[in-house]
Amino acid sequence: MRLSFASGERADFSMDGGVVNLGSAGGNGVVLAGKDVAPWHARLALDARGIVLEVMDPTARTHVNGRPVREKALLRCGDTVCLGSTVIVLRAEPDAIGAATLPPVRAAAAAPTQPARVVLRGVSGRHFGKAIAVNQRLVVGTGAGCDLVLDESRVASRHAVVELEGDRLWLRNLDSGDGTLVNGIRVHNAAIHAGDQLAFEHSHFVVEAPGLPARGGATDPFGDVDAAAGDAGTPAADGEVVSAHGGIWWLIGAAALIAVLLVLLIHRGI
Repeated sequence: MRLSFASGERADFSMDGGVVNLGSAGGNGVVLAGKDVAPWHARLALDARGIVLEVMDPTARTHVNGRPVREKALLRCGDTVCLGSTVIVLRAEPDAIGAATLPPVRAAAAAPTQPARVVLRGVSGRHFGKAIAVNQRLVVGTGAGCDLVLDESRVASRHAVVELEGDRLWLRNLDSGDGTLVNGIRVHNAAIHAGDQLAFEHSHFVVEAPGLPARGGATDPFGDVDAAAGDAGTPAADGEVVSAHGGIWWLIGAAALIAVLLVLLIHRGI
């Protein structure tokens, strides 16, 4: 992962793992001289669970995708982190998202033969907090005929399409000259995965795809991190599915146990 500085304050910083501190004091791993940067402002931790931002100075101004963060936030490549006036974009390494060999273009068409299990959840822009179902094919652009209509000046009328083919998810370029940012890397066509972030200018979306593989093969790269997600702009409750089956089976088991006890009491003549 790379930390890219939007205003060119310093060269990109590559982070291969472990922990790095950010702030204006000389002992930080990344020293920032921007306005409103605290001496020991924040810490980034990168491990098998994902990327976690920890605010070290609660009085310092810290934002992720335009949302204030006071303690911790779970991050993904493609997120924008503001420490005071310093703007940092988290980018995947350039070779992390290679050119994809796409399947043949499918005829437009047919009604979906399977229920939707993939959504794009807005984390910034006009669609913030909304979940847009991909079904089998989702056309993104500024044109009125698109499935996901964006109000972005640099997005084409028919910009790109997200397609679900079996257990694979693809981003295919349509009329865009600039392409789309996937985890901070600009691409035209790519295989995309659960947890990836797609950016169409200022509109950012996270791919939520329960059951589909995440990048690197894990089914859920961020599932075990309690990251105060409400501060980061992606509430932990959004899209959460709570099953009632556990409660039902508990009641059935309790009823069966009571019935056995009653039979034993009757048999003994009590």
